[in-house]
Amino acid sequence: MRRMVLPTFFIVLTVASEISAAEVRGRVEMPELCAPEVSPAVVFLEPKDTKLAPSLGSASRDVALVNQHGLQFVPRVQAMSVGQTLRFTNEDSETHNVHILSPGFEFNQSMTPGQPREFVPERSGVIRLACDIHSHMRGYVVVSGSPWFQVCSRKGGFRLDGVPEGQYTLTVWHEMGDRLEREVTIGAEDVDLGTLKVTGPTPSTRVAATAPARPWADVIDRISVLLASSLDAATHPGGFKKARKLAQDAYWVEFETSDMETAVRLHLGFARAGELEGRFRSLIPALRGLAEGQNDPTGFTDLSRQLLLDLNQASAELNRKGVVDRTQLYATATVPTSPIPVSGDPKGQLQTLLGALQHVRELADKSEPEDAAAAMTAAYWEQFEPLERHIQAYDPQSIRPLETRFTNLRGEVGAGLKGERLATALTALSTEVEASLAKIEARPSGAFAPAFAASLVTILREGVEVILILTMLLTLVAKTGQPGARRAIWSGVAIAVVASVVTAVGLNSMVASTQGRVRELVEGGVMLVAAGVLFYVSYWLISQSESKRWMNFLKQRTAQSAALGGLGTLAFTAFLAVYREGAETALMYQAMIGSQAHSQAALTGLVAGLGVGLLLLGLIAVVIRATSVRLPMRTFFALTGCLLFAMSVIFAGNGVFALQESGILRATPVAWLGTGIPALGLHPNSQSLSVQAMLVAGALLALVLSLTGGRSMPSLRSPDSNVSTPPATVQA
Repeated sequence: MRRMVLPTFFIVLTVASEISAAEVRGRVEMPELCAPEVSPAVVFLEPKDTKLAPSLGSASRDVALVNQHGLQFVPRVQAMSVGQTLRFTNEDSETHNVHILSPGFEFNQSMTPGQPREFVPERSGVIRLACDIHSHMRGYVVVSGSPWFQVCSRKGGFRLDGVPEGQYTLTVWHEMGDRLEREVTIGAEDVDLGTLKVTGPTPSTRVAATAPARPWADVIDRISVLLASSLDAATHPGGFKKARKLAQDAYWVEFETSDMETAVRLHLGFARAGELEGRFRSLIPALRGLAEGQNDPTGFTDLSRQLLLDLNQASAELNRKGVVDRTQLYATATVPTSPIPVSGDPKGQLQTLLGALQHVRELADKSEPEDAAAAMTAAYWEQFEPLERHIQAYDPQSIRPLETRFTNLRGEVGAGLKGERLATALTALSTEVEASLAKIEARPSGAFAPAFAASLVTILREGVEVILILTMLLTLVAKTGQPGARRAIWSGVAIAVVASVVTAVGLNSMVASTQGRVRELVEGGVMLVAAGVLFYVSYWLISQSESKRWMNFLKQRTAQSAALGGLGTLAFTAFLAVYREGAETALMYQAMIGSQAHSQAALTGLVAGLGVGLLLLGLIAVVIRATSVRLPMRTFFALTGCLLFAMSVIFAGNGVFALQESGILRATPVAWLGTGIPALGLHPNSQSLSVQAMLVAGALLALVLSLTGGRSMPSLRSPDSNVSTPPATVQA
């Protein structure tokens, strides 16, 4: 191939000398977000005359160079001809490698610091470069089959000299834009193509909620491009405002909008996200010092390099957890590795934020959009950040909508939003923040007493029924005198206790380990299931039929298993009796935790109710065993049934509201209810109220059926059973 380069080159010169040559020039315009200073466009001409094309495949003797420096390929975009030598160097202190990902170009070599590598492409096309060690690194080499190609200048300009007469296709390529082609006719005179506009991403589309999901490596790559472009802008006179905007875009448009910040916060901890945010913030003072001539580019370069290393480490940890992009944000349940630091007075911090937003409006109204956008970023980092930590600790599902509001508003302010429209938008943002804080403050109030009562009723109701059922079982097997029967019962009880504990731990882990939207989904689902179980249980308790039927069934199975000598069946019967109550108790308590977990007083009430209930259950068990006291079953079950029904209505309302907070269900406001009564599960929207109304209607219907036909309800006994029905009270 190299032997053909020189002869071919002379052929081209000969052909060019016989044909009039002209100059083709123009300018490529790209969106600012494409960072043309770092990632410029490439233009190249290809002749349409197939007879002439083969003779134009000359290669330059110059070496095309791509360095690895600052954890980036420099230049990021290079152009060369087929057969030309491409040389890679490593100017970093880390080991890199160069991996060509484009099909048809085979190259994958490791490179220690200072070590060069060379490659000679034998076909045209776009070579995509990557580093397998630092996955965010990207580079591009456009290999042209003709001698007329050029990487555009930082302003987008290009000039192709010595182009013979003929018909050509001019192609404009850019890594983030659509390929642009233009038919060009070359004559004796030079050709000025004017401005060629390349379409590409803009901040308004990148911050939209519908932005496509990208792997974290691609996000970090775009951050590196914006930071490099920011550095370039800061080195030019009057370039600080542009440099500041580009550095802030690296945070807002890439790190925050891609949901990488949210992923770090959810899966690696709030402190880790704060550290990365702090690195972004440190870039602005460094850019200011560089633009004002107080320091050299080394300081900013070192900060950028450390930020990229930290982002790469976070990306690797997220990938190991299965969170590879925004679509996997809630795919795994992990616990943040560090607690959320909450400090300060939320009300005072809110007032400070309102003042900062007012400053944003003043700058915008003075027609200083760049400064207003920078002030919006400062308001987010310095004033909203403390509030964000407070909200995250108690109401994590509110964070993402607020961040999106800040992101979009910053972009609109930078685009020139001002006046009444800006005032309305800032007021809406302030209202959302205040609403989130008000929701947090409303949750803890007066929660100890209802939490204590709910906990006490639940553990007493379930515990007394277990005591009664076990007393009945032991009494029945004592009458049969079957060897090993009591041991079988206690084995079933032991297994049921373990299974109940596992169920409780599983439910708690499933809820406690999830964050944000998924947490609300799980809590809402658990509370709705608990509401259904409570409604079912409360109906049977009030009608006094559930306990009779359940005990009839247990007595029937016990008698059959004793007659057949089936100790396994007897153990399973005991397991079923206890686990039914244990699993139900776990479900009830998890629902109560989900409903009351935002208040320390409520949690204390739950624990206190559980402790008092267990003590009372111990006393009840001793009394029943020692004195064989008859319990007033009818009154006990009627009262607890009414209380459990009320709890089912509360759980249903809170469960629907949790699903609405997660975004699964819509919420249609009901104005007449005002702000609702959250303590009673009453929320001012038609969806939650409709579910509660259906429960009340179902309870009234069940009560009517129980009063009119309850006595004729069939028994749970099998047709051939001779076991008689026990009385309404049980004596040990």
